[in-house]
Amino acid sequence: MSKPSRSWAPGRHRPHGPGPGLGRIHRAALDLPEGLPALVAARAARVLDLPVPDPTVIAGPSPADAPDAPPSPTRRRLLTAGAALGVTAAAGTGAWWQWGRRSGASANTGSARRPRHVVSLLGSPDEPFFTAHERGAHLAVEQHNQDARRTVDLVLHMADDRGTAAGSAEAAARLAADPDVSVVIAAGTNATVPAALPPCTKARLTVLVTRADTEELNVVSTTTALVLRSTRTSGPPAVLRYLNRVVKPARTVIVHDLATEAESLPTVRITTVHDKLHSETAVEEVSADEDFTKAARRIAARPRDAVLFAGVSPDRAAACARALRNAGHQGARVAGEHVLGAPFLAVGEDWRIGTGYTDASADPRTKAFAAAFRARHERAPGPWAAEAYDAVRFAAHGLASVGDDGRSALRSELLRRPWQGITRLMSFDATSQYFGVEDDSGGFLFRVNGGAARFVTRSDDLGKKT
Repeated sequence: MSKPSRSWAPGRHRPHGPGPGLGRIHRAALDLPEGLPALVAARAARVLDLPVPDPTVIAGPSPADAPDAPPSPTRRRLLTAGAALGVTAAAGTGAWWQWGRRSGASANTGSARRPRHVVSLLGSPDEPFFTAHERGAHLAVEQHNQDARRTVDLVLHMADDRGTAAGSAEAAARLAADPDVSVVIAAGTNATVPAALPPCTKARLTVLVTRADTEELNVVSTTTALVLRSTRTSGPPAVLRYLNRVVKPARTVIVHDLATEAESLPTVRITTVHDKLHSETAVEEVSADEDFTKAARRIAARPRDAVLFAGVSPDRAAACARALRNAGHQGARVAGEHVLGAPFLAVGEDWRIGTGYTDASADPRTKAFAAAFRARHERAPGPWAAEAYDAVRFAAHGLASVGDDGRSALRSELLRRPWQGITRLMSFDATSQYFGVEDDSGGFLFRVNGGAARFVTRSDDLGKKT
């Protein structure tokens, strides 16, 4: 098993309208110097041959986020506007360039004969992990548009869900109504992402879910969403594999925290009813109005038993960790990523935590991404940056096959064509359409040490000789 390494603590734009009518142009031309009307006509005839600059990475609010904003112009609309400009060809070129450069720099220049697809990142800028998502997605779009072999161009837009279910539904409805949006990457939380699915499903707009893992997403086969990670229904693969392949305890006690009963239940179910642990299992239920002292004493009566905390609250996980330490428990202790808050990190020394995100600076398979990220953003990538990068690249992989107007066909294309990213293999069960969790599932193991969560290894590498 790899040694622990790096740590972290958790005005509306539109093409210029046509100039004077052709009749007025011809009348004005009568008074122009000899030879100029012919020159004007020749240049006007060549307007359609002018290249449209490659699309820009947009690091600001999407036009779809403005309730009264018209859909952003497609390549065809831009060419039509250019033709209408006639003798103002130079001004037309400037209009296209300013539209493309709204809030960023063009990735490069070249032919604009490729279909253009808008990728919208849906989440709240106030949410702790959104910036990492945005920067990872930004880098993916930038690198994609610099690849001379690409067959489609990408533009990145941001859509603010305000951190609420209502805001998520409203933003998703605007995105669904914008024909230029080809795919949505849902970077929000368990509380916000499910609300975005109905309007996108109605519009047949594909939603790629990076972070949320709620059971409410288990209905993906009836939506246009694809969840790009293992959910709690499938179990946290890293900690289950750690227990099965490394610890191999005689018994594992699952602590069911009833303070977060609904969120805890999937982990309890997957480890007991669905028998995902190789050891004998027992369940300790702790009600919301009690601490973990009594449960910890019962667990410590068999001090080498492993403990899996099934809750999601950092405060409750911290209370459990203190109680187990005080009771003299000596076995392995594991939990899922949701407990990684300051209260738990302060007391959870030596706990193993399973996550759906990697530490890109420590993971051997993501170091090239981490170097590019640091060069672009002048800092190391945080949690979910590499996963957002993969989500954009996965979308581009599908969009390259469905063509200019294929947003409604994108999900089917992605379902049938597995794709290897830097964080995981994107593949799905043909029947349930659940994310594949057997091989290269995107599960990662961290160890709490010195008040921080430190990357240990990928789930698939657990138990392998190094």
